[in-house]
Amino acid sequence: MTLRVVDQAEEHFLDLILAVNYTVKLFVNDPEDGLNDTQINALDETDFTEATFTGYADADLTGGSWTTTAGNPCAGTYGQQTFTRSSTGTPQTVYGYYVVRTSDNKLQWYEYLNAPAVIEFNGEYIQVTPRLTLADTVDA
Repeated sequence: MTLRVVDQAEEHFLDLILAVNYTVKLFVNDPEDGLNDTQINALDETDFTEATFTGYADADLTGGSWTTTAGNPCAGTYGQQTFTRSSTGTPQTVYGYYVVRTSDNKLQWYEYLNAPAVIEFNGEYIQVTPRLTLADTVDA
């Protein structure tokens, strides 16, 4: 037997997943460095080093405030989040963002920036648009 989930159901499932509150954080390490696929799939929140530059604070993502679109892949996006440095200091290299459930701080997903970004000077900022996708695959 082959299980297939149609696009409209994928969007419904994504709406359910995104109905809870999440928190988005920036990470300053490369958690996948030197790992194989099995190890990468076993990553958790302790494998990420959160940014600490002056002015940084994680951002709340309110459940039910996502925009979802059916298709392949089905996509959920949240409004752009801006993380601004408030004083010049030691540079930090930001690799991407990770999302945890607000209720228990457990890792849900993460995404790398297109390229690592160094943030050092007052007023510099990093913007991310949190997203989650569900794609069609055949369950063998």
